[in-house]
Amino acid sequence: MEDIASQEPLVDQYVEENNTEAAVKLLFDLIVNRAKAKDFAKAKALWERLSEVDPMALTEITKSGELIEEEQRGAIDQNHLHVWPELYGALTTEETNTLYYAMKEQSYDPDQIIVKQGDRDTRLYFIDSGQLKVISSQEGMEILVNTLGPGSIVGVDTFFADTVCTTSVATLSDVKLRVVDKVVLSEWEKVCPSLEPKLHHYCLKFETVDHLLKKKGLNRRSHKRISISGQGIFQILDVAGDPVGKAFKGRLSDISVGGLSFFLKISKKETSRLLLGRALHIRFTLPQGASHQEMDINGTVVAVRSHPFEDYSVHIKFDRGLSERIVADLERLATPDQW
Repeated sequence: MEDIASQEPLVDQYVEENNTEAAVKLLFDLIVNRAKAKDFAKAKALWERLSEVDPMALTEITKSGELIEEEQRGAIDQNHLHVWPELYGALTTEETNTLYYAMKEQSYDPDQIIVKQGDRDTRLYFIDSGQLKVISSQEGMEILVNTLGPGSIVGVDTFFADTVCTTSVATLSDVKLRVVDKVVLSEWEKVCPSLEPKLHHYCLKFETVDHLLKKKGLNRRSHKRISISGQGIFQILDVAGDPVGKAFKGRLSDISVGGLSFFLKISKKETSRLLLGRALHIRFTLPQGASHQEMDINGTVVAVRSHPFEDYSVHIKFDRGLSERIVADLERLATPDQW
């Protein structure tokens, strides 16, 4: 059977012959063909051509337009829809198609920077799978602001306002996401004016970067830090909790109910940034007088501060806090500091 798409040049011929009825019928058939073949850009172009050839062919214009929308909706990745039920549940079919087909799918390996603090990035990122970390660089300190997973959005502040990125975002694992560039907003105003306000309203459910930074500032140094000495053994864990690479040693600095810090020699700043947001397994011995207890505990790196001579202090938040007895023993051994 002859490919109906090869008949497209006949449309111009019918128009020149003033055979509008034949042109409309052929255009309608071509639209159906392209829509079912998932060639939506071509189907829409042909639909616009149909509207020009005969604006009064309302039946054909309406039916072909609805068919394009139905085929577009049916071609949407169902796994993506399952991650974003609340978002798409608030949108019409037209709005759903407009948003989804404005997205570009992207994949990242672990330890890749997606957004860099201080840059201008006008894209909105929809995370479909994987884990990411939000990092703030402040006066030599790398601070973990947040960790993100499927169903999270990155770039709300810069997409809906004219500002630079106030944090960096990097991957903790393999990540798949979809990206929408801000340039589409001007097009949406014409073809789907209700989409931007609905999307903006949905994004308001997520905490802003400014709010997260303020919370981090309030929550940091909330426990007494007690100086300790000695050496710890640290092992990076993957998202499943399994060891990654070789364990390394660090010089213990201080400890509290909720975490500890240690010093590490690192020659490259990029290496220190890779530690941020990582889960660690920690082994060390508490000093004599604090039960001389062997500690075996997991935690997350929440901050990394640079010091002279390639020294970095690495700050860890424990998954589970220390017992009151251990903390009381430690307080009797040292003068506690606030940090």
